[in-house]
Amino acid sequence: MAAESDAPERGADTEKLWNETGVDPVELHLGKDSGYTLRAYRMSDTLPGPEKEEAAEEEPEDDDEDAEDAVPEDPDADEPDPADFEDDEPEAEEDDDEDALDAAPEEVPVFLTRKGKLLVFREPAALVAYVRDNDDHDLAAIEEWADLKDRVSEDDIVCDEADTYELDLVVANLRGGQDAWEPELLIKAAEVGRDLGYALKNDSVIAALAPGSPLDDLDETFRVVVDGGLKGKFAKRRLKRNDAQQAAIAWRGVIAKINDHVEWRG
Repeated sequence: MAAESDAPERGADTEKLWNETGVDPVELHLGKDSGYTLRAYRMSDTLPGPEKEEAAEEEPEDDDEDAEDAVPEDPDADEPDPADFEDDEPEAEEDDDEDALDAAPEEVPVFLTRKGKLLVFREPAALVAYVRDNDDHDLAAIEEWADLKDRVSEDDIVCDEADTYELDLVVANLRGGQDAWEPELLIKAAEVGRDLGYALKNDSVIAALAPGSPLDDLDETFRVVVDGGLKGKFAKRRLKRNDAQQAAIAWRGVIAKINDHVEWRG
């Protein structure tokens, strides 16, 4: 991992830019390639919702009529009980719809994504050039986008250590065994993995890191270890029960799926 002293420091103007726009540059290391993108966190009710279907499905009226014609009425049959036709399902669906509409807004990640791809630029200059010339991406939906476009420069693409993710080291670190594991490296990997899974709408990545999954349990254990204290000591013992190879295989799959949705630029 790169030493902290190797990272350039942000100037006052750069800090002001990112603080006022609520956006941060992110550095991603994925396999043999690495580069920069942008990420923001916004409340879900300030962002565009999913696109609605242009045409709703038509009710199968003809099928119903055909079915009625196919079965002749029996004049001697008992009059049907109206209760037999009551359907509880529509009411349940309405309740589900109401729950979805009444759901409280939540903070969600927004990346420089376009048509299901994460745009990552190998050079800061290429990232800045794209930002200045393009609005055809998901991050353009945030309120501060126009301000960021006008102000950002190549010198501003300086990432905090917290926003630098070395996913290329994760699998090798896990395969090194529990004694070699670096909790902070792996915690950060889970953080950006969840963010990217959401932003890219990748169900496989979301499921792999969802609450209760083996990788999520491992992540929670790492967090307890980092917090230290008596609980941290017990957490270290819990780590011994994890299968290093299985964890490495699972993470390799997550990283591969993320990589499949990266569009490298510049």
